[in-house]
This record gives sequence, structure tokens and C-alpha cells, in this order.
Amino acid sequence: MNRRRVLLNALSTVMQLLGNAAVLFFLYRFLIHTVGIERLGVWSLLLATTSLVTLANQGLSMSIVKFVAKYVARGNAVDVSLLVQTAILTAAVFLGAISAALFPAARWALSFLLPGSRLAEGLAILPFALISLWFNVLGTIAQAGLAGHELITLCNYIEFAGSLSYLGLAVVFVPRYGLVGLAAAQAAQAAFGLFAAWHLLRRQIPGLPVIPHRWSAARFKEIVAYGVQFQWVTICQSLREPVTKALLARFAGLAYTGFYDMAARLVVTLRELIVQSNQVLIPTVSNLHERDRTAIPGIYRESYRLVFFLAVPAFAILVVAAPLVSTVWIGSYQPLFVRFVLLLAAAWFVNVLCNPAYVVDLGTGALRWVTIGCTVTAILNAFLGFFAGKWLGGTAIVAVASSSLVVGYLTVLIAYHLQSNEPFSTLLPQESRMILGLSVAGAIVALAVLYWSSASAGISVAALASTVVALALLVAFPVWTHPIRRRLFQWLTSGLLS
Repeated sequence: MNRRRVLLNALSTVMQLLGNAAVLFFLYRFLIHTVGIERLGVWSLLLATTSLVTLANQGLSMSIVKFVAKYVARGNAVDVSLLVQTAILTAAVFLGAISAALFPAARWALSFLLPGSRLAEGLAILPFALISLWFNVLGTIAQAGLAGHELITLCNYIEFAGSLSYLGLAVVFVPRYGLVGLAAAQAAQAAFGLFAAWHLLRRQIPGLPVIPHRWSAARFKEIVAYGVQFQWVTICQSLREPVTKALLARFAGLAYTGFYDMAARLVVTLRELIVQSNQVLIPTVSNLHERDRTAIPGIYRESYRLVFFLAVPAFAILVVAAPLVSTVWIGSYQPLFVRFVLLLAAAWFVNVLCNPAYVVDLGTGALRWVTIGCTVTAILNAFLGFFAGKWLGGTAIVAVASSSLVVGYLTVLIAYHLQSNEPFSTLLPQESRMILGLSVAGAIVALAVLYWSSASAGISVAALASTVVALALLVAFPVWTHPIRRRLFQWLTSGLLS
């Protein structure tokens, strides 16, 4: 395992996600003041609806990561080129056909979900959303080729540059053209991502043409054999957000949808900071699966301990910071936004702890329990969410979405430990128990104080910020003295200077 490359991939992933979080903060604050929360809900719902047409191609990207890493480990550049070209051509043709066929269905869905006053604008931006998704899928496949070479740092450069261009174009176009300008800005960002990734990929793969034109039946069968099972996984994962947003729009209104979208982006951004830096190990695990399988359990244990060490204080601080984020980001304290953040943070925290097992399963191709877990999540979210929305309202929909996520991913985690004979005591690392106790206790006390203060006489931004700082200081000592912190610093120093 090339530790320096893994380290650089992880660090660049964290920096890219932090940069994207800053871009997202300014973009959404700008959009709230420019188009309003309801029109932001229209945009969020439209993206969720049109993203359904990409489900048939989601498995290709993970197949590319796995098999590019496999052929790179074998030194077979010809098969790498054929693999990438086959995936790009397959996705381009198939996604184009699916988009054209489902365009009328998307129009019908919007007419069903959007109020009449917002329907015309939703239909106007629908073509831009589909074009954007087409470019995004192809760009994702090209970036998967880079990831298979363990060049995730290059992917991160592309992602951050695209986010900056999206923000700049949105600031220029939205005041003049409204949501149509926002949709056009995103389409331009997606096109940039595809062309940049393809250019960089051609520098890594000898003989890869400017325009892909070679299609291999043998490579197609290979990626489909792996991708079909993973395809179902990604379908189940991708359905969660559209289903939740559709239920919110139907039973609770567009304002609920808009606040949910903002809360979800906040929580998922923190989740991505931890998870994406861990998922750089997928091509590494795939490579080790070919060369040294005995090293994989050790990688799982080390990655879990690191994820636990990072996630516990981070999510505790997030839930306490939710009122402050609401005040600064939205412009006022919104109890609904804070409620959604708390529900989603609990669910995604469990998801983050399950991620090391998920990563090992993807890298080794053991997808059975990943498939079962994601299927359980999708079914529970759709059916229980419908009845929750019909009888209990919008908050119940989000509670169901969060609970279903927890149940599904705990299934993956428990199955991994049983199949690999990994002790369940691994799930509560001895050295992290003080961090866990202080984080949980501090978060409960802080939330109780914030709730009492806001209910009685309100609370200032300074007081909200002070509560967050107090919790951070409470957990700072055990974090600083933690053995993983010391090892992480040593790893960073030796990895960057070597």
C-alpha cells in the first residue's frame, strides 16, 4: 500500500469537502435572499426527481474504480483503456435514451408535486437539469478512472474548481434569470467536470483517445457482472432523497422541502468530510484483494478506530451548532431546520460508523449484505414515510427517513462482523470511551440549555457561539491526548515529508 498516496488522497478530499462546504454556505445564503426558500424547494425537488434517470448507470462508476485498480495492479494498460471507453459509451447512449423516454414522466411528476404557481418555472428548468445530469454521470465515470489509479487528489481538484465556477456563474445568472440561470450554471459546471476529468485521464492511460470510440463486449460483461448487484445498491441509496423530498412536498409543503434540503446538505457535508477520506481506501482494498488479503482486516480495524475518533466529537458539535448555523445561514432561528439537523445527524452518525465495513465490502466485491441493508432502508423509507406523512406530518417523514437509514446500515455492519469473525468489542474502542462520554453528556446539557433559553427569552448569536465553543473545549483535552491523534500527526508528518 502506497501510504503517501493514500494520505494525499485523504487530505485533498478533506480540503475539497471543506472548500465545497464554504461554497455551499455562500451559495445557499445567496439563493435564500435572491429566490427565497420556496423556490429553493422547487430546485431541490426538481434535482431529486430528475436524478432518478441516472439510477441505471450508478453501478458503472464503482465497477470502474474496482476494475481499473485491478488492471493497474496487473500492469494491463490496454484493458484499462477499453474498460473506461466501454463504460463512457454505454452510459452516454443509455442515459440519453432513458432521459428522452422519461422526460414526459418527469413533467407529470412535477405537475403532481408542485403547486400551480411554481409549475411553469419547474418545467422551464427541467431540460437543463437533465443535461446537467448527463454530463455529471459521464464525468463521474471519468473520475472513477482516476480513482482506480489512486489519483483521487486530481478528482478533488476538479470538484472544487467546478464548485467555484458554479458559485460564480450562479451569482451572475440567478439575479437576471432566476432558477433558469441556476440550472444553466449547474449544467456548465457538470460539462467542465467531464472535460477536465477526461483530459487528466488521458495523461494516465496510454492510447486513450480524445473521443471514446472503442466498445468491448468482454469488458462490458465484466463491469456489468459486478455492477448489476452494486446497481441495486445505488438505486436503493439514490431513491432515499427523492422519495423523502417528494413526500415532504406532497404532505408538508415546499418550505419543509427547502429546510430539509439545507439540513441534509449540512449534515451530509460533515459526513462526507469523514467518509470520503476513508473511502479513498476502496481501490487500495481492491488492490490488496489481488495481492495480500490477510492485510484487509487490519485496515478495517484501523479505519474504524479513526472514524470513531473523528465522528463522535464532530457530530456532537454539529448538533449543538445547529441553532447557530440556522441563525447565520438562514438569517433567523428556524426550529424546523434545527429539528431536521438533529434527526439527520443521529442517522448519519450511525452510517459513518458503518462505513469502514461498507468500504471493505465494496473493495472485495462482497455485496450481499450491502444489498440487503440498502434494500431495507429504501423499503422502510418509502412505505413508512408515506403513512407518517399522511397521518403525522413533515417531521415524522424525516424521522422515518433517519430511522430507516440506521436500520439498513446497522445490518451491513453486523453482517460484516459475523462473517469476518471480527469481535463486536471493536465497535467501542477502549481509547475513545472518554471522548464518547464527554461528547454525549456535553451535547445533551448544551441542547437543554439552548432549548430553555430560546423558549423563555431567546438567545443571541454570541451565546449560541459560546455554547459551541464550550463543547469544543470540553472534548479538546481527550482528543488532543488520544493515541490516534498522535499517530495521525506522525503519519501526516512522515507521509508529507517522505
